[in-house]
Amino acid sequence: MNPEARRAQIHTAAFYAAMFGAIGVHLPFWPVWLEDWGLSTGEVGFYLSLGVASRVVAGLGFPVLADRLGQRRLTMVGLCLISAVLFLLHLGIGGKPALLAATVATGALLSGIMPLGEALGAGAARHHGFSYALPRAVGSVAFLVTNIAVGWLIERHGANAGLWWLVACLLLAAALGRGHPGGGTLGDARPPGFREIGALLIEPTFALFTLASALVLSSHAVYYVYGSVHWRSLGLDEATIGALWAFSVAVEVLVMTILGPRLMTRLGPIHALAIAAVGGMIRWGAMMFDPGVGWLWALQMLHSASFVAGHLGAIAFIAAAVPERFGGSAQGAFMGLGGGVLTALAMGLSALVYPALGGLTYGIALAMSAAGLWFTLRLGARWGGRVLAV
Repeated sequence: MNPEARRAQIHTAAFYAAMFGAIGVHLPFWPVWLEDWGLSTGEVGFYLSLGVASRVVAGLGFPVLADRLGQRRLTMVGLCLISAVLFLLHLGIGGKPALLAATVATGALLSGIMPLGEALGAGAARHHGFSYALPRAVGSVAFLVTNIAVGWLIERHGANAGLWWLVACLLLAAALGRGHPGGGTLGDARPPGFREIGALLIEPTFALFTLASALVLSSHAVYYVYGSVHWRSLGLDEATIGALWAFSVAVEVLVMTILGPRLMTRLGPIHALAIAAVGGMIRWGAMMFDPGVGWLWALQMLHSASFVAGHLGAIAFIAAAVPERFGGSAQGAFMGLGGGVLTALAMGLSALVYPALGGLTYGIALAMSAAGLWFTLRLGARWGGRVLAV
């Protein structure tokens, strides 16, 4: 690898570390901050659930705007800076209406950052000839380190420690995003118009991809919502539960770092998505029957199939099938519109049936993986490896 490509890879990895450092605080610990502010457990869930619609719209809207303007990097920097300011303003919020507005706004802004960050990361890998999987794995490591470090800081210094970590990561992401090697503009390519972007989103092959990838990856929603709760009900202690979560992320990092580049070269997007769907069917099907802790360690290894193969396959499909000037919009569609809607629906359905079904709730995830496999097979039959004409 030449020195320029190496610098681009390191810069991309540092950006992923900053972005996932922010997400690694917000996802698990922002409910803790809201509760410490004074909300009840029910109010915390209500405030966060009200932001689902805005997060779905923003997760697609901001990337579409970035593509339309031809300014992905500038849009990313703006989202990071505005988010940092809004989180700082939380320190002075004294009423629930203002807190609700701030919760919805920050959730929407963060939802726009993720697909734009992925578009920039994939673009940098494509332009400079390095493996996307390696810097993306650094993001997973940062997420894991953040989970551990911020949990320790909050335990000793209170929930505001998480807020300051979040703000610091957003500011660092803004600084790194400014010169991101994934590109500030679309170069010589013409920015797409809104009509062209709309045509991409409803193009049959791309619509099949959105459904397939969203179903495969959103099947994890049941696990995210009730994995720890259900394990605790089965008698597992917090240390074991935490170790199981950390183990799945460690497997994710190892597979992305060691096998990721070769995996995608040998398999290609369709086979990777199919492996993710089958891996999910095995994983969630087994989880329905409350396996013992020994089996749980083995099932957590399947995270390398159900999530890692699916994510890498989706990124590879966009890189191969979608013209580069639509990259942000494509990421927003599969992550925000597809994954966001289906994740929200799966979480809501899980909440309805878990009190009665317990571990059998994983049947929802099994059904989603099976549907994802069906759409993946249809996608494979239709696509043929071509760049989509929009």
